[in-house]
Amino acid sequence: MNYQELMNTYNTANPFANSVGIHVTHVCDGHAEAEVEIAPMHGNTIQSLHGGVAFALADTTTGCAARSRGQACTTIEGKLNYIRAATLQDKKLIGTANVIHFGRKTIVLSCEIRNDKDKLIATGLFTYFVLDKIGL
Repeated sequence: MNYQELMNTYNTANPFANSVGIHVTHVCDGHAEAEVEIAPMHGNTIQSLHGGVAFALADTTTGCAARSRGQACTTIEGKLNYIRAATLQDKKLIGTANVIHFGRKTIVLSCEIRNDKDKLIATGLFTYFVLDKIGL
């Protein structure tokens, strides 16, 4: 699978991320970028952005970067530190993920989530388990 195919797969065949509105915008070896345009459905009870939107963006972006060498993998750990609140007035959130370690059985990645004004919203660390076969 090449980078364009991987990006297309994430943008068309990822039901949960697609329902949230997450769109992968760039993939290369060990790196991915994605974004989500903020909509009223992303709000929470205190009129800010629900934290799950940022976490879903981080998980999707790191997952895409983890698969950039063609291997199937699944999240086994994800940690996201929220730095500041995102609001419904933000136009979008942008996720950037980079591989720290490509191992035989695990892949470790860092990620950042920023708003459209380049303000850091969250930073995270994710670990993926490399599957022997797709679909396991």
